[in-house]
Amino acid sequence: MESEKPLLSKQEAEAARQGLEHHDAALPLPTTTTTSRKRQVARRLVLFSLISVVAVLHLVKLLPSPTTLSPCDGVKGETDGQVQVQGYWDGVATKGMSRVWGQYDEHELEDERKHKHEYHDDDEKEHHHKHKHHLKHKYGKGKHGHGPTFVPPKLAEHIFLSVPNNDSARAALERYTAYAHPAGSGYDFLSALNLKNEWERELGLRVSGPEDNLYDAGSAASQARILDGMDKAGVWVDTYYPVMNTPVDSAVTLYTDPPFHAKLREDIVDGDPTSQLRDEVRVFHGLSVSGDVTGKLVYVGYGRKRDFEALEKKGVDLKGKIAIVKYGGVFRGLKIKAAQEAGAIGCIIFTDPGDDGEITEENGYETYPVGPARQPSSVQRGSVQFLSIYPGDPTTPGEPAYKNATRIKGANFPSIPSLPMSYEDAIPLLKSLKGKGAKAGDVSKDWVGGLEYYDVEYWTGPSEVDVRLMNEVNTRVMPIWNTMATIPGHITDEVIVLGNHRDAWILGGSDPNSGTATQYELIRGLGKLLRKGWKPLRTIVLASWDAEEYGLIGSTEWAEDFGEWISNNTAAYFNLDSSVSGSNFGAAASPSLAWLVREAAEEINTSADPSRSAWDTQIDGGDWEVWRTANGLMAQDELALAGKHDTGVKPLGSGSDFTAFLQRYGVAAGNIGYGGGPKDPVYHYHSIYDSFTWQDKFADKGFHKHADAAKILGLILLRLSDSLILPINTTQYALEMGDYLNKVESIALTATQHLDGKVNFTALSDSIDHLLHQSKKLDEQKIDVLKRFRKVLPHPPKHQHGHGHGVGFFGRIARWWWSIRARCGSDKGKQRLESLRRLSTERDHTHTFEHDLHHGLEEVHRAQLQGELPGLPHLPHPGTPHPRVPIPPKKKKEIQELVKEIRGINKKLQYFEGGFISEEGIKDREWYKHKGVAPGKWLGYGATTFPALTEALTIEKSTKLAQKEADELAEMIAEMAKRLAK
Repeated sequence: MESEKPLLSKQEAEAARQGLEHHDAALPLPTTTTTSRKRQVARRLVLFSLISVVAVLHLVKLLPSPTTLSPCDGVKGETDGQVQVQGYWDGVATKGMSRVWGQYDEHELEDERKHKHEYHDDDEKEHHHKHKHHLKHKYGKGKHGHGPTFVPPKLAEHIFLSVPNNDSARAALERYTAYAHPAGSGYDFLSALNLKNEWERELGLRVSGPEDNLYDAGSAASQARILDGMDKAGVWVDTYYPVMNTPVDSAVTLYTDPPFHAKLREDIVDGDPTSQLRDEVRVFHGLSVSGDVTGKLVYVGYGRKRDFEALEKKGVDLKGKIAIVKYGGVFRGLKIKAAQEAGAIGCIIFTDPGDDGEITEENGYETYPVGPARQPSSVQRGSVQFLSIYPGDPTTPGEPAYKNATRIKGANFPSIPSLPMSYEDAIPLLKSLKGKGAKAGDVSKDWVGGLEYYDVEYWTGPSEVDVRLMNEVNTRVMPIWNTMATIPGHITDEVIVLGNHRDAWILGGSDPNSGTATQYELIRGLGKLLRKGWKPLRTIVLASWDAEEYGLIGSTEWAEDFGEWISNNTAAYFNLDSSVSGSNFGAAASPSLAWLVREAAEEINTSADPSRSAWDTQIDGGDWEVWRTANGLMAQDELALAGKHDTGVKPLGSGSDFTAFLQRYGVAAGNIGYGGGPKDPVYHYHSIYDSFTWQDKFADKGFHKHADAAKILGLILLRLSDSLILPINTTQYALEMGDYLNKVESIALTATQHLDGKVNFTALSDSIDHLLHQSKKLDEQKIDVLKRFRKVLPHPPKHQHGHGHGVGFFGRIARWWWSIRARCGSDKGKQRLESLRRLSTERDHTHTFEHDLHHGLEEVHRAQLQGELPGLPHLPHPGTPHPRVPIPPKKKKEIQELVKEIRGINKKLQYFEGGFISEEGIKDREWYKHKGVAPGKWLGYGATTFPALTEALTIEKSTKLAQKEADELAEMIAEMAKRLAK
């Protein structure tokens, strides 16, 4: 693997350097004429005098004056937060550090070619990989070590977007899917170490050994990396010790004559070579329990809580029976929870092709790997933890799973055995129910699946013959490994965290390694910025979480480890998971981040079709809701209806690693990716066929979406980390709260017809209106402070954007000289000339940015006043001051006050989401503390807005409890409005 290559020796680095200079060695020596010795001496004296004068003038120009804006000057802030106020000052100042014309050289041009994968041959590629590590840097240093260089936000985006590359993403995915790496396994550990080395290499750090920077969670070294390390660059691995399990044996037998034995095994298929690894992880459910049970079989549709209730009304008793249900609708663990609460002794969950949309054998499509339809033996593995009760290690809820942790028995996993199954295995079981009980379609239309093509009639049962279900697992404490990195910024208490999980049930072609490949492309882009001397305004933390598949364990344990730090120091969390499993771009986020996400997706044109943006691809693979409606099926989540202020970005429930950040610690969060639609090739979720071959052949031919996802997420990350005012939109949040209330009022109108009393929502409505009012005032303050800040900052001298292209007199001489060399055929001359042209282009970008800023702010302000914008989706950077322009003492004091005002605004934005956090949590699942949004108690993945209030009506069916929740929510929102007004 590339990441395992050692760093170069000095001899190799020197050889590489000489290799790049071979063109100059071939140039003919200049001809000379003889002159007298006196004339030579005179010329040298004159030349020396001229150089001395120029040097003295240059040094005098560089000397700082008492009123010069410099990153070293600083400002005096209040005692509380003084260091962070200084950080704002440094961040703004260093964005204005000037660049010199000679900063680009052939080494950077070679690096540009590498990132575009324009190698002439393998030797040249190897030569580059060796040479690039000679050009080492430290964060915050320019390429020559002279401090941060001039990389304003607009230019940073331009540089970043040049990096994500289809071929590079494809190669990364092929590496990551070469072996099975389920959480806690040896290959999982290897993948953590390999990723550590890859990140170190791409971020310009020393590539460490396998035992370096490897910590036990809770150790002093691990704690220091976060609590004291936000100003230090580094990559490391934290080890946690949760309780998990692995499969030992399993069986399902239908006692017909002769008996049917389910094979519970996926097929090795020609055309997908990695299908030979099918037995690396047997077919099983993570966190299922061991058991060997025998009973009659009963079919219960999707296994939702309401499905079991509907069956009970039909007079079918589940006590002592084995339930068979199909995947879909709700999280798999909640199907088993509903089954055990109904009295079932075991549960089988199968994959029904009726949920595959249009791409089925019935519709004439061939099965994978020949065609895009589902492979009949494919099985969906997965955790059956009760995710909506609490995620993470079942034995340490609320506390990190250290090696010596105190553990409880655990209350968020099943008490009955379960197994997943292919539709191929399920067909004989379902056929045994024919004519028994009620027709499934009479209970609910969506109980009838896609197996009628295979002569299955859907009946409820119970069956006449018995079924045996046996599941044996080995449950124990197992190590897991989170790979982490920090990119220090000027501000260290408004941290931006970006994560993706690394573990896979087997190979993880989509889940999670499409996300890991996308994250790798993003990190390559950040690495290029760092090589340019960029330093973000805010510190960035990168994470590769482990054991997500067992129940978000790696991210949850880390969050529980650093919960107080997260609440106080994290401004936003963004997540990847399966970044590509189909054609449809999709996003879910806190409403305050919705416009940030949408704008980024609208700005990135797809590399597959440059005439369309990523946002335009939302239904390229078809619309599931339209398809379900056309087929007479219910919406997957009837509680998640769009409101009138919907941005197209959905609310977050659970199911991935954003959960702890948002739902327990109140950090604004988001998640993006391309998912499948009803017209897309079938995604073999958690199957051996979720492989590199499937991605390469069906999901993302050409790997356009992988690169596009990296660009979108990169824009989001750069705008969060580099915008002077955080792009967190409280006004959009307030507007969507109004939609949440409308939804609850609609539910209450129906629910209270069957309950005693009504719920008064007046106080809640008033508090939302007040929050909206205060939020709009904050928007006005944002615009005003940026205008005032830009007005008082010194601006670069006018000649910087003149015809000299910002390089001055000597720069023009250099351009003339290298153009002559280029015309004479010198490759070095051509490279130098191209470097100067690129520098000129980048300076023009800076000029355009300043120009756009002035007019952009006016346009935003105009739209605000006319009511065209609900808030500020993305505020531009206020400009970058020139570091050597004098500032009058009066203005310096004004700047100091403005910096403190900006910091105050950002703290309001940073802690806004946390206003929903209630220490008492949500009833019966107190781990979840966010009263604004949470995974539905019986949904698992899907979001329920105003969850405690909504579920008081829909689940508890208590108007008294609903009134209590409405009043408490009104108080919380009123307090949020009060904080914005301070």
